[in-house]
Amino acid sequence: MNTDSFIIPESYTVAQTIDAMLRYAVTVRASDIHLDPRAADILVRVRVDGCMLEAGTISSRLFGELIARLKILSGARTDIHAIPQDGRFQSSIADGTYNIRASFMPTYHGENAVLRLLSSSARAVSLSRLGFTADHVRMVERALSRTHGLILVTGPTGSGKTTTLHACLAAKAREPLSIITLEDPVEYEIPGIRQVHVRHTHGVTFASGLRSALRQDPDVIMVGEIRDQETAAVVIHTALTGHLVLSTLHTNSALEAIPRLVDMGVDHYLLATTLKLVIAERLVRLACEHCYALGCENCRQKGYVGRSIIAEVLDVDDELSRLIACRASLAEIADAAYARGFHPLAEDGDEKINWGITTREEVARVLSSV
Repeated sequence: MNTDSFIIPESYTVAQTIDAMLRYAVTVRASDIHLDPRAADILVRVRVDGCMLEAGTISSRLFGELIARLKILSGARTDIHAIPQDGRFQSSIADGTYNIRASFMPTYHGENAVLRLLSSSARAVSLSRLGFTADHVRMVERALSRTHGLILVTGPTGSGKTTTLHACLAAKAREPLSIITLEDPVEYEIPGIRQVHVRHTHGVTFASGLRSALRQDPDVIMVGEIRDQETAAVVIHTALTGHLVLSTLHTNSALEAIPRLVDMGVDHYLLATTLKLVIAERLVRLACEHCYALGCENCRQKGYVGRSIIAEVLDVDDELSRLIACRASLAEIADAAYARGFHPLAEDGDEKINWGITTREEVARVLSSV
């Protein structure tokens, strides 16, 4: 099969089509496969290094059977077509085994399907391997050495927040501690840690799951995301009562996490007491080492292979805590942070450009929404 396009012979069965599609995705290092029904055919797209690429088409005559087969594999209902469904299955592809999350959504031309591929052999890696600088690693490790408090990772969807949290937890797992995670869903297994899949369809939320986890005698708890006022309140209470809590939040910058939590109803004094560190991050594509973004056979003419983090890390010291407690403006808190050596995302991006691992165009693309 051509590794730069997805071609399915007319003679292929549904099973052969699914197998070929998954093998293609693994070959091009895709994280997701999108099957988008159109009037005449099915458009196949893949996400590689965060970018969507058109891969080819599938005949519409196969699509009904294809969706049904994917639903059977993932444990979804084949007789339901008008509401979204989710499921998962495992598949041996090439030389590896992959856990595949399937999502089905009704659209105008039929049910859309999105498959996320997660290698079952994938494990949490160190912060430095993710792309954090030595200074950032030292700040994160210092915060992780605490016995209580709140550590946040912020950024948009797909910016690597969960991977960063897993790297932090993997470091803590080497210590004799009781560690519990609440995730939606559990993507990577971390040995020595109790990982809980939060199922909202079963009435289990991050807030209710966290209350139950507190009865399990934990030292460290990871909450997948602070989504609402209830979760924020329980997270702050947990961090205040002798637990180290790690979580994520959707904000564009590390500093914006402070007013975001206040907007969720968190008292300034409690936030000042519990918040210890905020990481904001993005993922930038790595320039191909053979052509430096010009395009060659090694990168399939894309110019980039793989991704790395650019980040800003806000260390909430005594002075910043005092300002938060005193209800200082975000501008005042920012001025104090910069005076203490805080460096924004753009500066870390410039450093990665100077190292020669990515390009100015790529950093500009990723930071255009900041």
